[in-house]
Amino acid sequence: MTAFVILAASPGVLLLVLGLGAAHALEPDHIATMKTMASKREYLKFSLGHGLGFAMVAIPIILLFGFVRVLEVAGDLIGLGVGVLLLVEEISGKEFEVKGGGMGVAQGALALTPSKVLVAVLAAEAGLLLGSVYIALFIVISSSLMYVLAIALTYVPTRASKVVGIAVALATIAFVLYTMLR
Repeated sequence: MTAFVILAASPGVLLLVLGLGAAHALEPDHIATMKTMASKREYLKFSLGHGLGFAMVAIPIILLFGFVRVLEVAGDLIGLGVGVLLLVEEISGKEFEVKGGGMGVAQGALALTPSKVLVAVLAAEAGLLLGSVYIALFIVISSSLMYVLAIALTYVPTRASKVVGIAVALATIAFVLYTMLR
């Protein structure tokens, strides 16, 4: 009953958090990373690891970014590297398999995105209990949608897979460079 009262008290913010989770799941670097994985199990490890990485370090890293810019750059470089890796993979025809768990935690912990920052700010302003609910909902929505999207990508016809992979790689590189340069 207490959780219902808490959620009912802020339906607008709750909807915002759910929307941010959905938008976060669709970011190109997540799609690129999962395109380099070979199994549903790796997709799941990545999705859960990404949520875990965000949960473990969201607030401390956001606070540190004001003082330690190198952490944000490290997250951007991981995303950029994955985009380049996927592009090389698609153009060369060679497969490079990325393991999901470690990569998910690294991207979840280090890659700073507007959706993560906004959820962390909303959570900090809402207090410990409601803020924890916001963080948990964001993680559940984004992790679930990442996993579903990765599975959906396995149904891309073989003849279109290379084109989709190259498009995802280029979108990832552009997305990460844009976030680094802004």
